[in-house]
Amino acid sequence: MSAPTFFIHPPKSGGSTVISFFDLNKGKDQFVVFEWDREGWDNCRNRLLETHIGGGHQSYGIHRSLKTPLAYCTILRDPLARQISHYRYALNGKNGEVARGASVSPTEALVRRGTLSLDEWVSESLGGRNIFVQMLSGHSAPDELSLSIAKANLQHHFSTVGICENMSEFLLRLCANTGLELPFYFETNVTSGSSKAHGSLAESAKQKFIDDNRLDYELFEYVRREIRTDTHRSGSVFTKALELVDKIQSEINQLENPHLHKSVVFGFDEAFLAQVHGVIGRFDLAPINEYLQFARTAAQTLADMYDGFVDSVRDGVVSGWAVNLSRPEQKVLLEVRVGSEVIARGSSGEPRPDVANAGYPSANAGFSIALPPGTPDGFHVALAHSAERLHNAGVWRQGWHCV
Repeated sequence: MSAPTFFIHPPKSGGSTVISFFDLNKGKDQFVVFEWDREGWDNCRNRLLETHIGGGHQSYGIHRSLKTPLAYCTILRDPLARQISHYRYALNGKNGEVARGASVSPTEALVRRGTLSLDEWVSESLGGRNIFVQMLSGHSAPDELSLSIAKANLQHHFSTVGICENMSEFLLRLCANTGLELPFYFETNVTSGSSKAHGSLAESAKQKFIDDNRLDYELFEYVRREIRTDTHRSGSVFTKALELVDKIQSEINQLENPHLHKSVVFGFDEAFLAQVHGVIGRFDLAPINEYLQFARTAAQTLADMYDGFVDSVRDGVVSGWAVNLSRPEQKVLLEVRVGSEVIARGSSGEPRPDVANAGYPSANAGFSIALPPGTPDGFHVALAHSAERLHNAGVWRQGWHCV
């Protein structure tokens, strides 16, 4: 069975609208919105394994917490437009959700009180600095390495990435990679009110934001280039399908949409979902189906996913555990590195019943790797032929874990 689809939802990037797409395809409330509760992720995980679709404002790497492989997807937006949208959303009380109990951050509360201007919000990136790189790398303090890892993750672990400004194009490609059939949506949780209500943005604030969010801009442009390459490769079969999608979507957009400025927390109205399906049913979807069939013959296989931990370094041996979540019966090949130089190699395979008891899909996940004599300080443990490190992987100095 294929891995569940997990949608990484960067705030104010059209993610709520993407969830409407999932409900149109799978049925009302089948999309699992990931929220932490007293049971941790257990309830969400169990539902995800049933419905096979879910997501939330979590970063790449949640597959480790869930102890299961995932097929990630996500959507990006022009970084400045996203930042301004977040300010407007905070200003209007999150489309009224704050009055109904939605939480706000300290900075969002200042916006609500009118004591934090748009210029201050944007110039200090208070809606998130380099948030795309942060979420797609899994690094809380992103840097140049995080950008490289985010790009690698997109290549190997994301079935689809799209741009908010080209929603139909994204959903058509997402259908091709998820087995879904209907690349349609209705806008949801769009920030209400006039975009002019907060005044104009100072050029100095804009430029500082661009400078401070250089990593996000580079990732955004990288994604745009990759999408252009993908759609060009598909040629006229994609173009014809997208033309039909746009035509049908324009009809859907004419419906009176009760969810335009509402959160998805309370789900979608089944009668409205039926209306949207009624519009779609008036059209012959043959060009869309032709593209989906074509694209699925060339669909990429996502890389395996792993988790692991370095327990200790003692008497010249580094030991811990590692699991291939995608194929737990396989041993995990590991490397000990100083910088980029490999100084030792090993693999999992030793008995570790405690790992299986913790919910991981293998009881033979242990490893012990002998370090060569004179091993210098500053080594770390990583998956072979990968930049991905294990938890607690290093840097290690004199037997002490330093990073």
